Amino acid sequence: MTNHRRTVGSAIALSLALTGATGCSAADRALLTAPQCPDSSASPAPAPRVPGQAVLLGGVVRSSIPPGPIRGWEDVVSVADAGPVLAAVHPDGTVSVIGEDHRGLLAGTPAGPAAALPQKVPGVRDATSVAAVGGAFLATHSDGSVTAWGDSFIASGGHRGAERQQPTPGPVPKVENVIQVADGQLNVLALRSDGRVQGWGINLTQVIGEPDGTLVRTIRDVPGAVSVANPGGAAVIATSTGEVCAWGNNVHGLLGVEPRGGQSPRAVRIEGLTDIVQVAGGNDFALARDSDGHVWAWGRIVSGMLGDGDAEDTSTASPQQVVGVPPMEWIGASGASSYGIDRTGNLWAWGGGLRAAPYAGEDRRPYRVPLPGPAQSVSGGVVLLGPDG
Repeated sequence: MTNHRRTVGSAIALSLALTGATGCSAADRALLTAPQCPDSSASPAPAPRVPGQAVLLGGVVRSSIPPGPIRGWEDVVSVADAGPVLAAVHPDGTVSVIGEDHRGLLAGTPAGPAAALPQKVPGVRDATSVAAVGGAFLATHSDGSVTAWGDSFIASGGHRGAERQQPTPGPVPKVENVIQVADGQLNVLALRSDGRVQGWGINLTQVIGEPDGTLVRTIRDVPGAVSVANPGGAAVIATSTGEVCAWGNNVHGLLGVEPRGGQSPRAVRIEGLTDIVQVAGGNDFALARDSDGHVWAWGRIVSGMLGDGDAEDTSTASPQQVVGVPPMEWIGASGASSYGIDRTGNLWAWGGGLRAAPYAGEDRRPYRVPLPGPAQSVSGGVVLLGPDG
């Protein structure tokens, strides 16, 4: 890693020497001189989850699934929201889906009225968690492999074929040692047990690094990750040293560099964040949680992302502490909405997105979401409750 960093440093020096001739922008020059992600190592473990009830949040319109506790999912360990279809992992490692089929997300299980109840996904066993990326589901297994189905581009590991659907679950090639896949839209970011990150999918903003391409690769120069987030055009990680690094597009300041703009495949350290233990990403914004439970936000700050009720559409490269929330044990994001679970299991929401009664008419300040029990995690509009839920 050290020799690689020296090579990167030499490349940066050469690039700076050429800037006068090439006429690169101030944003490009700022990225070239931004602090590098520090050398570190990590051995992250899967997040502990215990079986609990899955609940669809009020305000989420699903023609085949009513809001509230989902029948058949009283005892699941992971949930994922891919839009028209939801997925859950059962304690025995099987996966079931519910909803209206789209691009093979129901994996060949009955569609229509029969999909109003969860249906087991054929051929998927020994799963530990499930994530939604674009129009695909990705199930992580205890051996570190990943099985996927739905949108064929994502499910096949970035292969461009004639078929748009892959309804039959299959292993994603060349993926190994994965403990977590981050929910996303255009590409996949998967955290490995050695602290490295694998990626595949759309790479227009160098989110999956260099060289250009869409196929599975281990992203270079991304050291010691313990948490990974996929906020869209950029990638964000928390490292074992408590710092936050990002790479990809900086148009909304997700790389923490001013002036905003440009892009970089090199992991850049975001200044102003320390003791960070988890990151999360919505549409063009990121969240970070420190060891004291404080939550920070940066990127596209719209519809009250900072907890202050301000609905102005703007961007910031400087992480700001979210106000109006108690210390958090978990954070998440989906679309324009932010979520946090406090130390007693209460779920909080702020920002844009769906707001159910009695909070629909209020501003975008944080509020406590009414639930029948303590929460563990959230994916899109579905919540996984704790064992007391």
